[in-house]
Amino acid sequence: MQVNDYASRFWELLECEHQRARAYCLRLVGNTDDGDDVYQDAIMKAYRGFAALRDTAVFRPWLYRIINNTYHDRFASPWWRRVLAGIYDLESAAGGEDPSHQYDARRRVAYALDALSAEERILVTLAELEGWKISELAGLLTTNEAVVKMRLSRARGKMRERLLKLGRKRGVTLMNGEIEQLCCATKPEKD
Repeated sequence: MQVNDYASRFWELLECEHQRARAYCLRLVGNTDDGDDVYQDAIMKAYRGFAALRDTAVFRPWLYRIINNTYHDRFASPWWRRVLAGIYDLESAAGGEDPSHQYDARRRVAYALDALSAEERILVTLAELEGWKISELAGLLTTNEAVVKMRLSRARGKMRERLLKLGRKRGVTLMNGEIEQLCCATKPEKD
């Protein structure tokens, strides 16, 4: 294939995944600017490496692997996690809470997600927010389904514990159903 053929094939395959992949980046990072930066960086890396992809049938997991690596490289450092924690503390101390229950729930979910490592956050975001099946996650992570289920369970447990601590700190008793909702406790679709 010539260079133009590779380029047109890449953009054709990306077009099918563009909206979902960009939304995934936004959810993974938590804000539009940084999410778009991760998405753009990942697309550039994918475009440069597309010629080496032998089987275009695996384009989707290949692209998400690049996105995950880009996210991990950019945001998984301890420095960035400290910055995110500081931003959350400043927002909490500033007051002026939006009375919207949806906004409050979103903030609690973001706070719970912050308890996760980069790998766990990727897994929870793909499973719960993007709707990936266990088998797809196992293929992406090159592991078996039991390991994926175990990692998801542990990640949900970390999120649950973080929300319980937040509730105790604020003197709020969270109902078990509310915690389960906020911890993404719904099971991914079975194959």
